[in-house]
This record gives sequence, C-alpha cells and structure tokens, in this order.
Amino acid sequence: MIVQDRYTSTVRQAQETWSGLLESVLDNQQKAFGHSVSPFGLVNPSAAIDQVFDLWTKTLEVQREAAKTLVGVTVTVGETLRTQAQSVGEMVREQTESANRVAREQVDAVKQAAEEQAVRKYADLTKAELQDALDRRDLPKTGNVDELRARLIEDDQK
Repeated sequence: MIVQDRYTSTVRQAQETWSGLLESVLDNQQKAFGHSVSPFGLVNPSAAIDQVFDLWTKTLEVQREAAKTLVGVTVTVGETLRTQAQSVGEMVREQTESANRVAREQVDAVKQAAEEQAVRKYADLTKAELQDALDRRDLPKTGNVDELRARLIEDDQK
C-alpha cells in the first residue's frame, strides 16, 4: 500500500469516527433532553473546516520534510558506496597488475632456466651426435653446430 492510499484510508476512518461521534452525541442529547439540537449551533463550521485543512497542511509538511530527509540520506549513502567501490576497484586493479607482473617474471625465469638447461644438454655433443638426435626426431640435419643445437632446443620447447 502506498503512502497516499494509507493517508486516504486514515482520513476516511477519521471522518467515519467523527460522524459516528456526532451521531452518538445527537442521540444522547435527544434521549436526555427529548429533542434534537443542531450540531452547528455548538461548533463553528468554518473553524472546523479550517482545523481539518490545517491538520492536512501540517501532515503534508511533515511528509515533505521526511521525503527530503530520506532523499538526502539516500544520496549520501549512494555517494559513499560509489567512493568505496572505486577504492576497492583501484586496489583490485593494483593487486592484479602486481600479480601479473610477478607471474610474467616467474614465466620468464622458467623459460630462461629451460633454455640454459637445453643449451647445457647439447653443449658437449659433437656435430654427428647432434645430427643423430635430429634424425631421431625427423628434423633437418643440415647446418652448422650452432644451428643444429638451436633446432634441437626449439623442438624441446614445443
């Protein structure tokens, strides 16, 4: 139920209550005095109308201020959340970049160690031994010793 519906329902209930109260007063007056007296002789209708509208005006003012306060709080909370989200995003970005940098350094170190190991593996082999190793792998056997070693190292890294 929205605020306007609740407000309308409350106003209707108040009207029904006042109507019932007025009927009750008139019934009691008739029973007590034997005749009916006009309720408007006791109450100034203009004053009653003014009081009702004054009440509605005050109620609307309170609702307006409550709505403004709620919006103000909502905006403040939204700004705070946005600032915190940006801060978290920046921290995550920095940590990701740092982790990527460390991972690249580790990969480079592993590659370098593997290359050094491969170079050592074939460093003491003669040209004929290198050609035999290439032949077992169905790779070309032509070229100088450095080219043969490079071909074997490249094949090892695949």
